[in-house]
Amino acid sequence: MVTWAPPGTSLIKDAIETPEAGRARYHEIASAAAKVAYDPELKPLFGGPRGRAETMALLLSIAYYESGYRRDVDLGIGKLARGSGLDSCLLQVRVGAGRTREGWSHEDLVADREKCFRAGLALIRRSFGACRKQDARDRLSAYTRGRCIDNDKHSRARIGRALNVPRAPMTDEAVLASTPRRDPIPAAPQSGPPPHNNDS
Repeated sequence: MVTWAPPGTSLIKDAIETPEAGRARYHEIASAAAKVAYDPELKPLFGGPRGRAETMALLLSIAYYESGYRRDVDLGIGKLARGSGLDSCLLQVRVGAGRTREGWSHEDLVADREKCFRAGLALIRRSFGACRKQDARDRLSAYTRGRCIDNDKHSRARIGRALNVPRAPMTDEAVLASTPRRDPIPAAPQSGPPPHNNDS
């Protein structure tokens, strides 16, 4: 991440931070991406012994292209944080004033990076499914362009960068075996009246 977008170099008002603050924030971003990619309840995008590591690499590659890991985009501050005005968080999930399929709003996505990566992973999975007849490098085109197209430079750039990440030193199985189990993030509560309490 620090090689792709060196922290502390942005001149955009709401993205300005020291290199030290940027590195600390990058660590938090990578931790959130890892928690999602290595969540045993979620299927990785790729098979094989390091499919989860490859899933994490793609999440971080997409975040780089969508946001440059900029502070303003990450935290949802300032007028330039939302791209077209409809997009949210590091993965620029198009949510507008509505909610994701998981029930999360823009505010939810910028307040919790894990939710951003979870919502993004679901969109990536849908893009891969919709574009399964395309070349593997173009299967992100529904995410990047809104439709499946051949030779999509945006899809190919994001997937290509992820493919060039050095091989993970540990297999997914070894990582999961060394990671303490944690509770999954609940979806947003459904609107409506609170459940009736039968304790009376």
